[in-house]
Amino acid sequence: MSKWEDKYVDEEGNIDEYGNYEVMDNKLTLSSDGYSFLTEDLEEIIDKYTGSEDWIKNNNYFNARSEIRLELMDLIHDIVNKEQG
Repeated sequence: MSKWEDKYVDEEGNIDEYGNYEVMDNKLTLSSDGYSFLTEDLEEIIDKYTGSEDWIKNNNYFNARSEIRLELMDLIHDIVNKEQG
């Protein structure tokens, strides 16, 4: 496990009888820091290849960025959990 991954904990942050957050499954997922850094990395890639930051203010690109980020997250999850799609 890298510093960008963690076990999934549900949104309510359920706690078990020992005071630990309940792990909802045994699969690794991106931590909140990992998600933030993935977003920043994606934005840097777009900046690098477009040479412009105009896309940041343009909501027409929001869905495309979100789709790409989700695809990258799925790929990362598959790799760290050694799944084949």
